[in-house]
Amino acid sequence: MTPALPPVTDVLVDLGRSHTRVVVDPADGGVAAQPVDVRSGRGAGLVDAAGAIGAARTAAAAVRAAVALPERWRLAVCAPGVVTAPARAQEFADALAGAFDPAPSEVLVVSDSAAWQAGAFAGGDGAVVALGTGAVVVARDGATITRLDGRGLLLGDIGGGAWIGLQALRAATDADGPLRDAALARFGTPASWPGLLGEADLAARLAAFVPDVVATAAAGDARAHTVLDAAAAGVAATLAPLPEQLPTAVVGGLAAVLGPRLYAEAPRTWQEPAGDAVAGLRTLLADLGPFAAEASHGASAPREHDTDGLPTEAVAADTADLDTWPTERLVARLAAGHRGATQAVVDAVGPLAHAADLAGAALAGTGRLVYVGAGTPGRLAVQDAAELTPTFALDPARAVVLLAGGSVAGAQAVEGAEDDTAAGARDVDAITAGPADVVVGVTASGRTPYVLAALRRARERGAATVGVCNVVGSPLAAVADVTAELLTGPEVIAGSTRLAAGTAQKIALNTLSSAAMVRAGATFGPWMVDMLASNDKLRRRAVRIVRDAAGVPDATANEALDAADRSVQVALVMLLADVDAAVARDRLAAAGSVRAALATDPQPYGIGVG
Repeated sequence: MTPALPPVTDVLVDLGRSHTRVVVDPADGGVAAQPVDVRSGRGAGLVDAAGAIGAARTAAAAVRAAVALPERWRLAVCAPGVVTAPARAQEFADALAGAFDPAPSEVLVVSDSAAWQAGAFAGGDGAVVALGTGAVVVARDGATITRLDGRGLLLGDIGGGAWIGLQALRAATDADGPLRDAALARFGTPASWPGLLGEADLAARLAAFVPDVVATAAAGDARAHTVLDAAAAGVAATLAPLPEQLPTAVVGGLAAVLGPRLYAEAPRTWQEPAGDAVAGLRTLLADLGPFAAEASHGASAPREHDTDGLPTEAVAADTADLDTWPTERLVARLAAGHRGATQAVVDAVGPLAHAADLAGAALAGTGRLVYVGAGTPGRLAVQDAAELTPTFALDPARAVVLLAGGSVAGAQAVEGAEDDTAAGARDVDAITAGPADVVVGVTASGRTPYVLAALRRARERGAATVGVCNVVGSPLAAVADVTAELLTGPEVIAGSTRLAAGTAQKIALNTLSSAAMVRAGATFGPWMVDMLASNDKLRRRAVRIVRDAAGVPDATANEALDAADRSVQVALVMLLADVDAAVARDRLAAAGSVRAALATDPQPYGIGVG
């Protein structure tokens, strides 16, 4: 439950690659609320569009978990990648500006290293050595900002966690000893170590090796000591261009590990940091100083029905001359534009699983799965609902689609239909949606008036509501019990959300309905045992399912299906429980699924493997 907090002026977010920290400063100047820490998960970096959008979602979710938002508030966020990817940082800031209702009056996004510098020296001059997975030095000297290293594992980050892990792994290949034993325990046999290079999270995996390196060094391992000393020497070399008298502080997860070595290695004016990155955000909100040039400020995103400024309406990078490209390049770019759709759905597994549980419970009972959409999302919903009958023998009356403009809109566009809010509410009333039903609204922008009106009315009537959209923090999320945000970003053809956004919607609806039918008992293992065998292909499939699931020959499977009036479920219970068709039907009627019906059998049974 969201804690009751005083009115809030500033919400400060330190968005890390593994954890996110949120601190709320009350408007009345009282004591700040206890920090809220959540796991960041994928998407904390801003090096690409998916990262920026994923980071916005992570930050927005963390803020919503931490505070009940007041009417007037400001948001300041520090995150990795802001300096190296300024365009993505701006996209991140704009996404945050539109992620809340009420919207923040100001959104400030700065680099994590800038926040650390401002916090360590309370807005004054000094150099901060930030040591985490990577390594970067940020110095402020009057109006001048100097950045050293921070170039990533491939080109630098000397002394950072990933660099230490890599050097230690190399050292572990030379001879037996505690360091090698630790490497074997963490990474497996040396023959597998080259394969680490292909892993997307290589830097994080190498950095996770640092505690082992420190432990073996403490136990007297000379190679581990050498690696840590080399890390300190590397950081000292990075600092060399800066004046020795410039105050310098070490911050980050490796400060305690490398700090003492670094103090001995580099004669500088060392001091303890005055504050952390969150303290730096407070300082920068008041005065950015020389960091103003690299900061991003979020523009307020459209509310309710406006779509200007949404990521789905933005122009994708490097497409300004799209119409002049050779056809092969054009087709390749259009195809590549769909790559992020699958990942967008994977990133929304949590809310989709929640939605599938709601829909599965409804379909296992007497309820219905009701889709609501307009345009492309509506037509995708029609396709998904239509497949549930042949695949799972679901009564068509229990998979309902409310389409803006009516059934004719399934084959052709009906202009203006998506703006008809009265029709949205009226259509929900017409099907008498109620507490037994789950109503799923699908809209790329999260703002389609017909869909919003339908979900509002469905909620009023007691139905569970689910939203599927392609933006963060939309009005759809405010009217849905659970919302899957499929963050696909700008389209190759700007605003044409039938492309990547539509692909993600298709995958999400397919996933949601399939998982719901599994939960409703329509499968047994991987087999669709409640299918409707309405053509030759499906009749052959029915035989194959019974054959493989029961581990019997084709002839036996056919005989069982004949006795079961071609019901795959009845045939399977007959064969696996060794009962006749009448008993199998009774068990299925009482239990609701093949697996549950077999669980009532006092005799053991086996499942064939084909």
